[in-house]
Amino acid sequence: MSAARSVWTLWKKEMRSYAVSPLAYVFLGAFLFLSGLFFYLGVSLTGEASLRVLLANLAVTQLFVLPMLTMRHFAEERRQGTLELLMTAPVSLSSIVVGKWLASLSLCLLMLAGTFVFPVILAYYGDPDWGVMATSYLGLVGVSCGFSAAGLFASSLTDDQVAAGLLGIVILLPFWLVHQADALVPEAWVPSVQQFGVLQHLGSFQRGVLDSADVLYFVAFTFIFLFLTFRSLESRRWR
Repeated sequence: MSAARSVWTLWKKEMRSYAVSPLAYVFLGAFLFLSGLFFYLGVSLTGEASLRVLLANLAVTQLFVLPMLTMRHFAEERRQGTLELLMTAPVSLSSIVVGKWLASLSLCLLMLAGTFVFPVILAYYGDPDWGVMATSYLGLVGVSCGFSAAGLFASSLTDDQVAAGLLGIVILLPFWLVHQADALVPEAWVPSVQQFGVLQHLGSFQRGVLDSADVLYFVAFTFIFLFLTFRSLESRRWR
């Protein structure tokens, strides 16, 4: 079976699992509810025809939601004893990792698509800056890619779904809080340390700036955690 076909098959399998999972609908509903709340508060408190408040807070929401969406991928299969069967199937390990990651990312993009009604509302009542809005959504896509990969890595480390979800949040929190490094490291190190933070790079997208360094950050973030997931599963294969 070709790599592309293997990834496609695994993607369909995982999407079917999401479609019949009540937990996925719970997180989808919670995400959209919070999105509506952030949109209302942002518009009512600032009086701007802008999604600045909404999009900034959606990234925080993803920090907690995405590890919970990805926690079942490997943890559940390991608990049910089907992970070994999957790993001995005529499918490469990299295809398994990429297929599951793409399924998580697809669900996250569907959740983001559910917020497209808010730009429509703003366009009806005001004159939003579409360029800033587009780059802000692009930044959230980058966050979705990276956080999904990190959640998948956490799921590969344990057979307990809840532990995998919490571990995913713990892994991501340092990348979120590192912008406050000035309180922990010498002042001369602060600019370098902050470059590892998600907010440092997401902020450029939210200002309407599309910088190749910020794009590269999210690409590298995603690749590193997918690679760590691959290595984690590969190490189990030889135990």
